Amino acid sequence: MNTTAAYALALVLIGGPLAMLAPFVIARRLTEQHAEQVADGIAHLSDVPSVPTRF
Repeated sequence: MNTTAAYALALVLIGGPLAMLAPFVIARRLTEQHAEQVADGIAHLSDVPSVPTRF
């Protein structure tokens, strides 16, 4: 096996699992960002005085 083939094999062995796991990492980051936005929204709602919707 020549040097180029060894590099290609190493890239496939390392890059394959990384390519398969990347969507999970991206989804986790997006979920965390969304959770922070929702938490900020809930915290903001606690500052708003409650107004009755029915009389």
